[in-house]
Amino acid sequence: MMCDVSSLIHAMSEEGILKIICKAYYTVGCFVLLLSFHFKSINEWSLHGKNLYIRVEKGETDGEKTHSTFSRLRRKINHMTISKKHFAHFYVIGLVVNSVLLICDLSQRTGSEQTTLHCISITNVLLQVQLVRRLLEQLLIVRTTPKSVMHIFSYLLGITFYLMTPYSLHNNDKRQYTTVGLLPVVVFLLGTLIQYDSHVRLAKLRPKGAEKLDIPYRVPHGGLFYFVSCPHYFAEILVYLSFLLLNWNFISLLSCTFVCLVLIKNGNSHFDVARIMGASIPPNGT
Repeated sequence: MMCDVSSLIHAMSEEGILKIICKAYYTVGCFVLLLSFHFKSINEWSLHGKNLYIRVEKGETDGEKTHSTFSRLRRKINHMTISKKHFAHFYVIGLVVNSVLLICDLSQRTGSEQTTLHCISITNVLLQVQLVRRLLEQLLIVRTTPKSVMHIFSYLLGITFYLMTPYSLHNNDKRQYTTVGLLPVVVFLLGTLIQYDSHVRLAKLRPKGAEKLDIPYRVPHGGLFYFVSCPHYFAEILVYLSFLLLNWNFISLLSCTFVCLVLIKNGNSHFDVARIMGASIPPNGT
């Protein structure tokens, strides 16, 4: 069965079909994200967590209280939210797709004199580490509340992103790995440590115990939160920047740009949340 999957992926790779699909996905995604900076509804559909809930709670997603059919439909769409705990679905899907690609790489080594290092996509190995860590964080560290929600469109965006990303980053071309050439791995590890530390600090804002989870929003402090308002987003950018540096090609550039646009948009919304809730940004926060 795995051989059949490997053969199918290899055949589609030869035709370039999957690469074309990935490029089209990221191109359209980047275009829509750019539009979201100017169109309120598109922006709200891609928000999640406190950024979305507070807007719904304050009635900011409804706009003018008109009674036209279009306005009623838009209000219904704006309120199509699901729990943020379903973030785990993203990482499970990403792990399945990425694992298949890594197994396919290893299967091609059979009967070959090449080392594993030259047969396997290093980028996908790092992505596997990222996905495992994020899944464990989501299950063991992140404390979701009834207010931790995301729009259904944001959920679909996450599902499709983690379906596409493992293949878009896949590159098992033979290469010589030098000390300088592995500097992106250092960038990846730095981003990983920053993001883990940030998620732990965010989790500590909510005491253990379900009855205590529904507490007012507070701006986190400490660590890199003293210098930037969203170090977990900054860390994610570092992670995907490391992927781009390892795979310097157009599709990896599109993927990195896509991630940056998503995180910049959500980072900007962080300031709006602080404004709405009357919270204070750390003095050096940006």
